[in-house]
Amino acid sequence: MKLLAQVLSYIFHPLLMPVLGLICIFFLPTFPRTLYIFDSLYFYPGEIKSKLFWVFGVLLFLAPLVSVLIMYWNKMISSLHLEKREERGYPFFIVTFYYLLTYIFFRYQWPEELRHPALVSLLFGLVITGVVVLLINRYFKISIHAVASFGLAGLLLAYNQNQMSFYEKVSFPNIPVILATIVLAGIISTARLYLKSHTLSEILLGMIVGFGTMYACVKWELYL
Repeated sequence: MKLLAQVLSYIFHPLLMPVLGLICIFFLPTFPRTLYIFDSLYFYPGEIKSKLFWVFGVLLFLAPLVSVLIMYWNKMISSLHLEKREERGYPFFIVTFYYLLTYIFFRYQWPEELRHPALVSLLFGLVITGVVVLLINRYFKISIHAVASFGLAGLLLAYNQNQMSFYEKVSFPNIPVILATIVLAGIISTARLYLKSHTLSEILLGMIVGFGTMYACVKWELYL
């Protein structure tokens, strides 16, 4: 059981969740909300999806990962698992900085006709989540695995709700995947509890911050 919990923690690492979210909203079938076909990310051209995967992959995963590794090699942090709350400040700041950089690039440099509100609000939600986690970490330890996994669940629920808002007779899209994501987030959080990496209160705090922030940003398309 301990090995399984460790494997789950690595496979569903928090840095991977934004890219996994992008994959889900690109490839899960949804209806356009209007007559404009690109109102659904499912119908985006393949070459556009590929470019976004590269941008998101480098800025949201690879760059933060390399930065954290450099901190570890330079003994700025004692462990890649960031068990000590006092050592989490710099890594959280760096990750949030990359989220902000990605948001600015997409919001102001990406072609407007391909700037889907769900993508902009997803990136804005990542920035807000990063800032909130950074502030909370000054006083309390919080489960980043819970933040990331339940943030993914909030993203999928909000996006699919929005895609059906103009089609009352169309059933709620991708319910099995959304439910599976929520269950998976629960399993990941349970694994963190089993490993004694977090207390129940730290897990619950992560759940609220991750799900609440991402759901609100994507559901109501909040961004600057």
